[in-house]
Amino acid sequence: MKKLIAFSALFATVTLTACSGNQGNSQQVFGANVPSSVVTVKQALAAYDDSYVTVEGSIIKQIDDDEYIFGDASGQIRVEIDNHIWRGQNVTSQNKLRLYGEIDREWHKTELKVRELTILQ
Repeated sequence: MKKLIAFSALFATVTLTACSGNQGNSQQVFGANVPSSVVTVKQALAAYDDSYVTVEGSIIKQIDDDEYIFGDASGQIRVEIDNHIWRGQNVTSQNKLRLYGEIDREWHKTELKVRELTILQ
C-alpha cells in the first residue's frame, strides 16, 4: 500500500511538472489572420499547398469575375479575390497592394486564395 501511495505521488509530481511546460514570455499565435513576412511572387509559387503567404505587388489584369493576375518584380501568380475581400475599395493596376492568403496547388496551376487585401498606395 505504501508503494502504491509513493508511486501515485511520484506520478502526480512528474505529470504536473511536464504539463506546466515553459511559462516564459514566448507566445505562439495561430489562425487565419496570423501575419507572415512578405515573400516574393516567385517564392509564393514555390510554397507548399495550403500554406499562407503575404505578397506585395499590383494587379496586372482581371481574367474572370473574381480571378486576377497579380505580379511583382519576380513574377506573376493567379489570385482569387472574392467580392467581400474588396470591402468596396476600387483598385487600378497603378495601386500597390499587400495580399495575404492561402496557396492552392492543383495539377496545372498554383493560385493564391486571398483572405486579406491592403492598399499600400
